[in-house]
Amino acid sequence: MKNLKIYKSVILILVLISIIACSKDDDNEILSNDLIGEWQRSDFSNEFEYKLIFNSDNTGYKIETEGDIAGGTAISSLVTFNWTTTDTILTMNFDGEIINTNFSINANDQLHLSDFTDLYFIKINK
Repeated sequence: MKNLKIYKSVILILVLISIIACSKDDDNEILSNDLIGEWQRSDFSNEFEYKLIFNSDNTGYKIETEGDIAGGTAISSLVTFNWTTTDTILTMNFDGEIINTNFSINANDQLHLSDFTDLYFIKINK
């Protein structure tokens, strides 16, 4: 009888560990999927834009635009990158320049890359 209680306890512990481990993986996948889309830095204006685009195939674009954006005389630069996430760490590889940053998406759906910039990004396109 005592062995049966120990056996049940061990099984219960293993089931709980499995549930917790799978839950953590699911949370990471959801947060990673939430990154996909076009994000504009919150300090944008008619003379400056900074965007990050995260594609579902783990590629992306960084676009900086300066000048008279509305008037069509702005200058843009586009840089490609690859990205991955592990838990709440975002790794962006800009052609060999690796940037690791903590990331989070707050209740207002703003992306914060705490080790990359103090400014938030606003999702403008999914």
